[in-house]
Amino acid sequence: MPLNPQSLISNSKFLPVILGPTGIGKTEIAIKVASELGAEIISCDSRQLYQDMDIGTSKPSPEELKKITHWFINIISPDVNLNAWDYALLARKKIKEIWKRKKIPIVVGGSGLYLRALIDGFFRIPSSDGSIRESLERLETSQGVSSLYEKLKEVDSVTASSIHPQDSMRIIRALEVYEMSGTPISVMKKQRVPFDCIPIYIGLTMPRELLYKRIEERVDKMMDNEFLSEVKELSRKYISTKTSRNISLFQTIGYKELIAHIQGEITIEEAIELIKRNTRRYAKRQFTWFKSIENVHWIELPNNMVVEKCKDLISKHKR
Repeated sequence: MPLNPQSLISNSKFLPVILGPTGIGKTEIAIKVASELGAEIISCDSRQLYQDMDIGTSKPSPEELKKITHWFINIISPDVNLNAWDYALLARKKIKEIWKRKKIPIVVGGSGLYLRALIDGFFRIPSSDGSIRESLERLETSQGVSSLYEKLKEVDSVTASSIHPQDSMRIIRALEVYEMSGTPISVMKKQRVPFDCIPIYIGLTMPRELLYKRIEERVDKMMDNEFLSEVKELSRKYISTKTSRNISLFQTIGYKELIAHIQGEITIEEAIELIKRNTRRYAKRQFTWFKSIENVHWIELPNNMVVEKCKDLISKHKR
């Protein structure tokens, strides 16, 4: 029996979520599902938010964006930081607007932190302080990230236990928040306010070796599609006047490695291999993150019936 999209919107709290690691094909599948349901897509990707960062973030093509309404793609400049709290606030507002218009919003993405902020609740943290961050970055350079991690364990052991000891970006951010506010992020997290929705999680997975092969092929395709030229233009436009690496370009896999090449730190061959390695590692972390979410309906790819399976799962949970 064909699925009637209108039967899914009687309960305005209904929220399908298609999640999965980078490179698995979420965009293509989500567009097909949204097309058949007359739905709109809420991108939950912390990097597709940024303008001009197209090839390295694997954004939907202009044709795909015309075919299905997407939200939260190309909304800010790469030299502006938009954190999970900001995203969750904006996304919740947009989802409510879509419900009000009697349409179906489908959340799609691989950014676990942003997804958790959207669904489980967010907490307000201070905006970045340039002087504090630069001081912490200097400490990292002079003493190493391990010294910062030890400092974080002293002031916020709960947050430290949830961060990899070499994840300098998150360690610095946690220390920055503590120094600015005097309050550990782990305490702030207790102020979470869950979104009033009924999430239906659909997870896409595939054997690791196949996913890693797809990732490597995608990186090669990015390079063939002038990824280096994109990064050179971004570097010229946004980085030349920056004294701190506290912008999205320096924190994004693919861009940071090519920037290192442009600045003469590594060869192009080394940059490409690092992109592949770091993307594989990121995909592995995403799997770990998503596996911690309860009640995910997993679909293993490749699967010729994946779109039908997604529709069936949405239909079964519409009540």
